[in-house]
Amino acid sequence: MSKVLTALALAPFTAAAAFATAALLFSALARRQTALPLLLGAALCGLLHCCRLKSRFFYILAHELSHALAALVSGVKIRKINVGKNGGYVALSATNTFISLAPYFIPFYALASGLIYGLAAFFTDMTPYRPLFTGIAGFFLTYHLLNTGEILTGPMQSDLKKAGGALFSVSLVFLLNSLGLALALKLIFPDLISLGSYAAGVWTLAVEIASRIFAAVLYIYNVAKIYYSDR
Repeated sequence: MSKVLTALALAPFTAAAAFATAALLFSALARRQTALPLLLGAALCGLLHCCRLKSRFFYILAHELSHALAALVSGVKIRKINVGKNGGYVALSATNTFISLAPYFIPFYALASGLIYGLAAFFTDMTPYRPLFTGIAGFFLTYHLLNTGEILTGPMQSDLKKAGGALFSVSLVFLLNSLGLALALKLIFPDLISLGSYAAGVWTLAVEIASRIFAAVLYIYNVAKIYYSDR
């Protein structure tokens, strides 16, 4: 019950973050020349996904490694990692919501490519290669979002049950993906995006959405109260 209430409390922030991130994305894409590599990478991934030219193994690998990464961050012991063409699992000494939901909001390959770019930048000038890595980021961010959407709209996953149920898990995953995408856009387009303005926008919109929901609920309650008092 507490997870359901948490999901309802998160709803205004989830909606606000989604709208704000969409606005941020369109703002970034408006700079066509700068955003072209990102668009090309995303389009290529979308095309491969639609044509079913993809390997399930690579998604399973990212899925299980995301569980393992979250376990390491949480200080949980990893006993075994098994990855195959048809499925996989990570045996852990314990679990939590962060570990259970990690694959659904951590774009593993995009994160890995970003770390490679960042580490390489310490040793050499990576400016000439920035468009290439922007394209790679677009590809893998789209890969993550498409596969996550496909999984969440399919049969109920055991990870979601462990995390606290579908309502809570999907709401939290949606929120974290919106925030994560906003952060990724900031890293890709550092001069075009202000995280401070983004955060302020999310907060303002969330408060407005919450106020409207409260007003609607209060109106329905008062109407129902009047209706039943007259009977």
